[in-house]
Amino acid sequence: MRVKASGICGTNVHVYEGEVPLAKLPVIPGHEFAGEIVKVGTGLKGFKPGDRVAIEPNLFCGKCHFCRTARKYFCENWMAVGLSIDGGFAELCRVPEPALYRMPDKLTFTQAAFFEPAACVLHGIERANLLSGESVLVFGAGSIGLLYIQILKRRGASKVILAEIDPTKRDFAKQFNPDLILDPKAVDFKGKVKEATGGYGPDIVFDAAGSVQVLQTAVEVVQTGGRIIVFGVPPENAQWPLHPFEIYRREISLIGSFTNPYTNEVALQLLPSLQVDAIVSARINVDQVVEYIQRLQAGKERKVQIVF
Repeated sequence: MRVKASGICGTNVHVYEGEVPLAKLPVIPGHEFAGEIVKVGTGLKGFKPGDRVAIEPNLFCGKCHFCRTARKYFCENWMAVGLSIDGGFAELCRVPEPALYRMPDKLTFTQAAFFEPAACVLHGIERANLLSGESVLVFGAGSIGLLYIQILKRRGASKVILAEIDPTKRDFAKQFNPDLILDPKAVDFKGKVKEATGGYGPDIVFDAAGSVQVLQTAVEVVQTGGRIIVFGVPPENAQWPLHPFEIYRREISLIGSFTNPYTNEVALQLLPSLQVDAIVSARINVDQVVEYIQRLQAGKERKVQIVF
């Protein structure tokens, strides 16, 4: 396929830093991308040259215990486009047929490059078992947090509260219309969260920051009987001094959310209605990748896309 737009995300930063064992450089990174098919392999019947496609990067064997028990995202032979095989940081990319999803006509290539993260966010919301009318708190106003705000609104959350320490990000997030934006470092943060939720705390807390401190705060503010979704990627060796009695006594559910196993079709249909282009802080040429990965490392960019 000819790549038209390819997103740079936190995983790519970790690949650059050598922290992703699956990604053995010099593999070409890039797993959030979309483009146009230019040639198909022998026997491929479902797609043809000229088709506009978005990529679901996860590849599954279909034979292991987890694949055979409807948990393919834990595949024992899992591979991924842009990690274990070459990905979308190139003008042309060879992609296995299972990774191809036909784009709706109204979807642009830059929007379709949000296909994979939007599907991951949808999986997180499914893991939370969000019910219409429930209140939610989202930690982090990066690209994932901004997707969460928009999709949670569409899925029936009654109140979406955003917690973000960076004042510039807080100001930027206003255009996505969360019901309340708070600084989690503020002395009165917990009080304001409780006040905004009838004194009880949010029904669900989503960690889109990958921070141990966020998880500790989430336990302190979530409503009794509520759910905490561990979505952001914490450091692999991080430790969390959890108090089991509090989890037991308040019946708090701690729920992990990993990748996007069965939410791809919904994500493609939902993307045209989301403000995803507004999330992008820079669109670059492929020869600027290293420079902008370093800018992401330094916190100077929100979301970067390579366009061809």
